[in-house]
Amino acid sequence: MQSRQTVHIIASEWRWVIVVGSALILLTFAPFLWMALMGTSEWQFMGALHNYLDGATYLSKIVQGTHGNWLIWFQHTPEHYAGALIQVIYPLMGQLSRLTSVPPIVMFHVVRVFASLFMYIALYQFAAAVWTKVRTRRILFIITAVGAGFGWLFLPLTGDVSFPDISVAEMFPLYSTYVNVHFPLTIACLALLAGYFVMAFRPGADQDPSIDQGVIIVAALSLALALLYPHALIPVGVALGLFMLFEWRDKRRLSARTLRWVLALVFPALPVAAYYLIVVTYNPGMAEWNRQNINPAPSIPVLLIGLGLPLIIALPGIIRGVMRFERDGDRIMILWLIAIIIVMYLPTDAGRRFGVGLMIPIGYFAARAVEDVWITRISRRIRPYVFALCIPIIAISQIFILFLPILPVMGGNPGNAVGIFLERDYVAAYQWLEARTTQNDVILASPVVSAWIPGWAEARVVYGHPYETLDAAVKLRQVNEWYSGAANCRVILDEYDVRYVLYGVEEAKLGAAPCLAELTAVAHVGGVTIYAR
Repeated sequence: MQSRQTVHIIASEWRWVIVVGSALILLTFAPFLWMALMGTSEWQFMGALHNYLDGATYLSKIVQGTHGNWLIWFQHTPEHYAGALIQVIYPLMGQLSRLTSVPPIVMFHVVRVFASLFMYIALYQFAAAVWTKVRTRRILFIITAVGAGFGWLFLPLTGDVSFPDISVAEMFPLYSTYVNVHFPLTIACLALLAGYFVMAFRPGADQDPSIDQGVIIVAALSLALALLYPHALIPVGVALGLFMLFEWRDKRRLSARTLRWVLALVFPALPVAAYYLIVVTYNPGMAEWNRQNINPAPSIPVLLIGLGLPLIIALPGIIRGVMRFERDGDRIMILWLIAIIIVMYLPTDAGRRFGVGLMIPIGYFAARAVEDVWITRISRRIRPYVFALCIPIIAISQIFILFLPILPVMGGNPGNAVGIFLERDYVAAYQWLEARTTQNDVILASPVVSAWIPGWAEARVVYGHPYETLDAAVKLRQVNEWYSGAANCRVILDEYDVRYVLYGVEEAKLGAAPCLAELTAVAHVGGVTIYAR
């Protein structure tokens, strides 16, 4: 690795970032290429490889945007309620899809590419804000971008899927690019924020007026985070609050300059936070969604395993940061790391969400530890080999989770990839429904089939998502009982004003559906029959 130093990012560095970032993005599409080469003639890939349930809801929100909507309501539940301005990036993508005639699912993946590249650029920008040495910038970038823990090893041994590098995509930049658009955009905003705060709070920064111009950018990033992922702002705000307390301890006063930077983060987010609070308090649909949306933090041992080798590498840097507590970047970064851990383990229902971007401070301290400790213990002759060995090791979990969903395809059984693939007859059924339904119509189908209906037919379903279906546990039980014959045939149909009922291979897994005898078959689409009341 190069060891030259530069204050600004030079052209060769940008080329390196673009090449490496593009390679990582291409890697995320390798499973798609594999599926195309393997062929799945009887099965339809539905468009989301990781966390298909959330992928289906993103698609439904994009489709709502294609109809000109900005206020979003959940189509995975049969109830009517007022929409709200949430997850605004997805209706925005729908608006772009409408203007460009690009299909919604294609728009999702196109924007995912650009969001991922923007995230990698932002991560390198953060590295350059911290370090002048090119080698160290690249070390920080690589560890932050692809680093993860030992979940790949402990998952097969324990069967525990809660290891963060296996299940918490928002913590790990590369993993975040697999699942959606707003995770990588959030990490990008956090990286840029961290860079500005490091530059603003380091000794002597108050003598450089150009740095203070970044206050406007910090305000814009705060607003962006409030719209993309409001949980991300809480640990940052806590870290800044702690920073001010230590400044008060040291100087017995709080500088107007520090306060200005903190207010630049807080003020833009306050109106959005107030709006969200009103929405989840007074909008019944959003209130139920918020109640069900429980994401506890992993246990401390599981978190440590999930951070794995990057955390081990970072430990000397973290210890140095705590002991010296210098304002050269260590202070704000150690406070941010501490704030993330504290907020994650507060008694809330959203613990894991506060871990978004955790690899940024881990990568920061890992890079410092490499330069200050580890590299001095490795002879210059074997350093390239050590780096070449460590990079794949820290990235194993990311590669493992990338290809995990298509293992059934590799084994010749796409049907075992539940929700990722559906029998092609269901897609034909969706197309039939699309021409005959509106958002006021409710469809009854198996849970896995219902997950994708709103993204194709605009109609609503009885049960389709554990969070976005109101009173989800009750409705899931009702759907299963209806198809198994354990429920009154008319109750669920009347209660939710069901217009169409689907019965195919997925529904047959739930039962013989004796209640279908009381309905009228209106279409046979391959192995799927559509019934109407």
